[in-house]
This record gives sequence, structure tokens and C-alpha cells, in this order.
Amino acid sequence: MTARLSADIQRYEMIERVIADMRQQSDNGAAIVVEGRRDVSALRNLGVCGTIVTPNGQPLMYFTDTLACSYDSVIVLTDWDRKGNELSSRIVTYLRSCDVTTDTTLRTRLKKLVQKDIKDVEGLDGHILRLQENIIRRAK
Repeated sequence: MTARLSADIQRYEMIERVIADMRQQSDNGAAIVVEGRRDVSALRNLGVCGTIVTPNGQPLMYFTDTLACSYDSVIVLTDWDRKGNELSSRIVTYLRSCDVTTDTTLRTRLKKLVQKDIKDVEGLDGHILRLQENIIRRAK
């Protein structure tokens, strides 16, 4: 097995672990916050079945107040660009002031694994497919 193939397999397995952790938390009632409908679609394609919400142009305070009234736990999964970083920080600040448990560790783990290849959540499902194809091609 080549070093490149081994690295691709390891990265793929680590990404799959993050997705599995996300599915588990979501199945246990945590809402996932993403930036847009394409992000929702990408997560659905990856088998995330729980609640996924977007601000949809709502004022952020109103959006987070609504979340705080409905959920005790929220996974913040904004894009890993400057805008996504700022949005994540603001959402976490607002939700924590309402005593809502926030999780940004999944976002951080994904960012470390994929930020050289993709910049947003909506590209995640396609990235995983390409990684699978590369593994299959290199294994032949």
C-alpha cells in the first residue's frame, strides 16, 4: 500500500468518524446550524437525519432565541471561511447566554481534515465521494 493511499484512507476514516458523531448527536436531539439550504442537502446526502436549521435571512438574535426555546443542544456547523468563523462565534455567544449547550468541536475537526480541499459544508458530500474514488483507484 502506498503512503498516499494510506493517508487517504486514514483521512476518509477520520471524516467518517466526525459524520458518525454528528449523526449520533443529531439523533439524540441536537439541532445542527448551517448557513444555507445546500449545506442542509449535503448533510442529508451524508445520512444526517436530525434537525438541520439555517438562519434564512432572519436577524441572528431572533434566530438564536428561537433555537434556544426549542433545543437544549446545538451543533454549530458553519463554513470554515471568515464569514463562517464570525457567524459561528456570534451564534455560540448568543446561545450560551441562553444556557444552550453548543458544540463547535465537530466543525473544528472537519475544518482540520478538509480545509485544504473545500471551504464549505455544501462541498462535503462531493469531497467524500472524490476521496472514496481516489482510494478505490489507488488500491487497484
